[in-house]
Amino acid sequence: MTTNTSLTTRIEVSLRALGIVWFVSGIAFGVHFRDAFASCLFFFWSMPFFIVGWLVTGIPVVAMGNQIFRIPKIILAVSGAVLGIFVTLLPFELDWAISLGAKHFRLGWSDFKGWPAFGAGIGAGGVILYVWLLSRAVHQNKTQT
Repeated sequence: MTTNTSLTTRIEVSLRALGIVWFVSGIAFGVHFRDAFASCLFFFWSMPFFIVGWLVTGIPVVAMGNQIFRIPKIILAVSGAVLGIFVTLLPFELDWAISLGAKHFRLGWSDFKGWPAFGAGIGAGGVILYVWLLSRAVHQNKTQT
């Protein structure tokens, strides 16, 4: 994996990983609430979060190229999970920034069991899925040439 894959391949793989994680998490959301309509709501409601997540996580990961294979998988998973938590808490962060710090949010450990935990799973899964799909793309390129 010494040669670097093309930028278009890395972007394609990142968007494929994003789409897979978005679809699977929407299905998981519907299964959790035992309602197909909840999945439909999730698919529309979550689009801005996934776009921001790709901008915050996907662009730097794509820019890394094949250097991402040198980073241990546990570090990639933890960094994806942390960024997933930040993206999930983005409305609170924006509210705090708009109020110029006048509002204070006290988040205890118990507050991270709901949506932030869901975002952490999505972030970690997305980054690991990207690395796996990219490694398959690199392997396919090597076997074709």
